[in-house]
Amino acid sequence: MTNSVPEEMLSMDEQRAVRLRDSNEQLRAERIDVLFRRHYRGLLRLAVVMVGDREAAEDAVQEAFVSLHRNWRTLRDANAAEAYLRSAVLNRGRSWVRRQATQRAKRPLLLVQGARPPGPEDSTLVQEEVGSLVAAMRRLPRRQREVLACRYVLELSVSETAELLDITEGSVKTHTHRGLQALQQRIEVNR
Repeated sequence: MTNSVPEEMLSMDEQRAVRLRDSNEQLRAERIDVLFRRHYRGLLRLAVVMVGDREAAEDAVQEAFVSLHRNWRTLRDANAAEAYLRSAVLNRGRSWVRRQATQRAKRPLLLVQGARPPGPEDSTLVQEEVGSLVAAMRRLPRRQREVLACRYVLELSVSETAELLDITEGSVKTHTHRGLQALQQRIEVNR
């Protein structure tokens, strides 16, 4: 049914259009649900690395999915939805970091915990090492942090990272190399 007009008062073409729209909306919801189940954790890890705040990261990922739902019809290709989500999370992370920098507010860095409850294998030492790695990563220049997050958190290839960040493959390699060198130096200094 469209708005307030009973379906039986619609022409055959209008009834088909209503059924098609309803079918498309159901298909869109199902595709977004599948994308959410497959990519939420990876996008959340990316956002946490970007912003350093679990709550802000969850908000960024949630906003990306809401935006995808709203803008589904404008996607040129439904297969581009995953790339749309990554870009949306990166952009929201950048915006959040800019806002925090202007407000001069420091937020504690939280790590993304897996779905499993902590077990005996989760030692304090391992958590501290991971925490220092993520803290060191947060101190990298923005572009190095973004490239490392794409390459090692999202496990994207050089070409996928270049496309997502809209930079050349050479820049991806350069930022990866420099970022890894800086991380290694910072971690060695802390030991």
